[in-house]
Amino acid sequence: MLMGGYTRVGEKSFTGTASGGLNTVFPLGRRVVAGVGLTAARNRQPYRELLPGDPFEGLPDRVITTYHNSLYSLHGFVAGRLNLAPRLELLAGPSAGLYVVGARERSAEAKVGFGLWSNLTYRQLWGSRFNLEGLFHPRLLLASVPVQDADFRFANQRLGVWDAQLGLSYDLRKQP
Repeated sequence: MLMGGYTRVGEKSFTGTASGGLNTVFPLGRRVVAGVGLTAARNRQPYRELLPGDPFEGLPDRVITTYHNSLYSLHGFVAGRLNLAPRLELLAGPSAGLYVVGARERSAEAKVGFGLWSNLTYRQLWGSRFNLEGLFHPRLLLASVPVQDADFRFANQRLGVWDAQLGLSYDLRKQP
């Protein structure tokens, strides 16, 4: 599935932004699927913050007026399949992944996160093998381990993140 949409991070200096994603789903049976997904989101946001300088190195304080934030994710999921109508299918289940979140003005860090991956599929768009996909993926990124010698942008914070994306997929299975 090739997706595009909106990602929101629950932090006042990193609000919503456009995002893109790529998800692959593998059937594990008639009612269960597993998959892996990638998501990328970047934004430029005005935000004022004063960062104190290092007194041991004689560095002055600096003021940041704009953040260039980024969020990259690699996540896996297992989902149940529910047919709502002849061409309408719902996939929903837990997800877990590794997320790299940060800003260009400060360091980026890797966080572990868990969430609920859900996808609504309208099959055989215009009688073809293409499908219309709608994805909603809320998740919670856990606080990272405290580090003394780094200045991570989102250090020691739990972050709530959600994606809402639309896209297309191509069905490799032969249709009856």
